[in-house]
Amino acid sequence: MCGLVGFLNFDRRFEAPQAQQIVRSMAEAMNYRGPDMDGYWASGDNLCHLGHKRLSIIDLSEGGRQPMLDESGRYVIVFNGEIYNFHDLRDKLAESGVTFRSKSDTEVLLKGYIKYGTALFPQLDGMFALAIYDTQQKTMVLARDRAGEKPLYYRSEPGLFLFGSELHTLTKVPGLDWNMSAGAIALYMLYRYVPAPQSILEGVRKLKPGCMLTIDAKGKTFERRYYTFEVDPDAEASQEGFLQTCDRVEAAMIESLRRRLISDVPLGMFLSSGIDSSLVCALAAKRLGIVPRTFTIGFEGDDGSEHNVARSIAQHLGTQHSEHVFGASDFDNVGRSIGSLLDEPNGDRSCVPTYLLCKFAREQVTVALSGDGGDELFGGYGRYDAMSKRFGGGTQDNPRAAVTGYYGGALPVFGIDPIEQALPESRDVLESELDTPLPLFQHPGRDIIHGLRQLDFAYYLPGAVLAKVDRMSMRSSLETRTPFFHHAVLGEAKTLPTQYCLNSKMAKLVLREIAGRYLPREVALLPKKGFGMPASVFLNNVKAVHAEMGKAFETLKATRFFSGRTKALNVMSKVDNINAIWAFIVLGQWARSFPVRL
Repeated sequence: MCGLVGFLNFDRRFEAPQAQQIVRSMAEAMNYRGPDMDGYWASGDNLCHLGHKRLSIIDLSEGGRQPMLDESGRYVIVFNGEIYNFHDLRDKLAESGVTFRSKSDTEVLLKGYIKYGTALFPQLDGMFALAIYDTQQKTMVLARDRAGEKPLYYRSEPGLFLFGSELHTLTKVPGLDWNMSAGAIALYMLYRYVPAPQSILEGVRKLKPGCMLTIDAKGKTFERRYYTFEVDPDAEASQEGFLQTCDRVEAAMIESLRRRLISDVPLGMFLSSGIDSSLVCALAAKRLGIVPRTFTIGFEGDDGSEHNVARSIAQHLGTQHSEHVFGASDFDNVGRSIGSLLDEPNGDRSCVPTYLLCKFAREQVTVALSGDGGDELFGGYGRYDAMSKRFGGGTQDNPRAAVTGYYGGALPVFGIDPIEQALPESRDVLESELDTPLPLFQHPGRDIIHGLRQLDFAYYLPGAVLAKVDRMSMRSSLETRTPFFHHAVLGEAKTLPTQYCLNSKMAKLVLREIAGRYLPREVALLPKKGFGMPASVFLNNVKAVHAEMGKAFETLKATRFFSGRTKALNVMSKVDNINAIWAFIVLGQWARSFPVRL
């Protein structure tokens, strides 16, 4: 788990000494992503400059240092993430005559790319963002993992291409202007995050999950997708088929866990009352025979705090359990500064408790396993059932109604009409965004839940959930892993019929069936409870919330973007939707702390 930066200095606007200093500044801006080791590399012709910050997890020796070159010196790699099947790939490469100098997954990536080219990426089981430079062809390839666990930003303009794991690292490159994007603000109002390939800043893009980007010797870019999560549910559903599916998913989860438990540093697991994290801990304890360290936090004064149930689960599984109950002052302190901890605005309210949980776990471990992804893959959100009932299982006659109903009612932030009022110049961007997912809801006879699962995997999961976990964990130099993105688990999730996802009483039926084999029945049947900031924090601190809204208004009003858009600010600040209120506060906090004037 690390951070990477770099740029291609095509027009040689920066002399070598200045270029080397720039890439160092870029890397040092995210020291928390990799406090254990750093490294820098520059091509002899002053074209390519790479930097890396390392959080050492696998092969703690100097052999894992990056940037890493192959023996010939032709290829060089910087990589952020973990490749869980690197042992298998290493053995496969060794059988073909490839030799290795280290025990790191980074070298396996580098040698694998030399052997297979971009055909390597679909073979990877892992989370990653990477850049590989070819010193002979003077070309570079960037790639990002299937689900979008690891971030990768870039900016391309004539004579210069720059990239980094975090948005603000790019601002260390001098001579460039930075401004918020009208289209991105509209998307933020729609989602409470900015989905890839857009970013909050003009000219900066995020590489989409499951994609690769090639930059040729003249600076031209070519993007290609190597993975898509396409839901194609089996037509037949039966009790026998359901149990067979559960058996296959369980086997895939166990294999995924085996790989994700490999670590040369202390490792633990997040545990809540939710079925996803409970299942991960149960399989590790009951099927793999380990005694995991588990971590739970609670919220003082919150009647729905999950730590009591999590404690009973830990006792049942015999884990080494640690818990901490945070008070109102903790939420107040972090809540007033959460925007400054986010690299890009993310209005997901669970950023605050996620930050606190990661900070707490980091006191004992360097790696933590989570249950992220279970809801999107196995149909866990209550909004899926609500939408299914609303549309009666079919949306092919009016797919736009499904999309607008989802973002306007089931998953609301500011709402579509207010966005058009606030930013009329972004109407085309908004219309295009709402048109893009329409094919997902035009399958004859397919329940809307499957379009929503595919939509959330592409948007909500990487844009809100995984971005939140990555940024909040990295602030404490903690690596987080989820077993739900193993290729076999993804493959099973693609084919689930509606009857295996939910019924009239509950959701995530496959995961609940598996959990019931190892956990008390009452735990396996617990209703979903989101890991969000308790509503009581808002209800009990109305004055503080209004004060934060006022600060956000004044901060945003002082930016170049909003200085001439008072109407937009008025629309955004006069809302009573808790999602929109928090999103507005976070946007203001982020703008106030961003390292360059916007």
